[in-house]
Amino acid sequence: MIKVEHLYKSFDGVEVLKDINVCYEPGMCNMIIGASGSGKTVLLKNLIGLLTPDSGEILYSGESLSAMNLDNKRRLRQRIGILFQGSALFDFATVLENVMFPMNFFTDWSEAQKRERARYLLERVNVINSEDKYPDELSGGMQKRVGIARAIALDPDYLFCDEPNSGLDPYTSILIDQLISSITKEFNITTVVNTHDMNSMLENGDRISFIHKGTLLWQGDRNTILTADCEELRSFVCANTLARNIIEGRK
Repeated sequence: MIKVEHLYKSFDGVEVLKDINVCYEPGMCNMIIGASGSGKTVLLKNLIGLLTPDSGEILYSGESLSAMNLDNKRRLRQRIGILFQGSALFDFATVLENVMFPMNFFTDWSEAQKRERARYLLERVNVINSEDKYPDELSGGMQKRVGIARAIALDPDYLFCDEPNSGLDPYTSILIDQLISSITKEFNITTVVNTHDMNSMLENGDRISFIHKGTLLWQGDRNTILTADCEELRSFVCANTLARNIIEGRK
């Protein structure tokens, strides 16, 4: 579990996050939603330690991130998997080598053990007969699958996904959503997803946090988001739905 308490973050005197209080539970897809510039990406970067809050606490299973020494932070990073927006695969490495990368860095496993683990994960995300290919030989959806396999290479307790459906067609987006959800529940991972995709919210949103201009205005789930008593949230949902309908209507 990840707990955020009274989190503030500013840049050049401008408050980007204001008194954020939220809890992310294991075995759930915890979604952060909001318009561009709302602060959701800044929150995600604070959660994974790429940014340091001005004040407040981020607690991993009750342990303060800011109070951890370097050894404890290193151990925590081994328990974290990250799926980047653009997959961030290494072009110079094969699919198998990409998945093995965290194992090379954080474990003392033998080459055979790492290859066995990587092949198991590729099979789990349904990437078959592609281990010797390079990323530019794969479709965008396949690259995302390899990215997921790499993100869970060390059997993490926490998985962070930054716009996992970015650049994907609607059908592939649904498949990626289903994969993230099934892995979250299968391995009881605390998954945090930064997204603006309405389909993802309605399909996977076990817990949803809506950020508006740096403030957490609403928390709920996919069953309550459409009837939420929050004007800013309704405007955000309607804008996304309208945009999607216009795009689909022009096809």
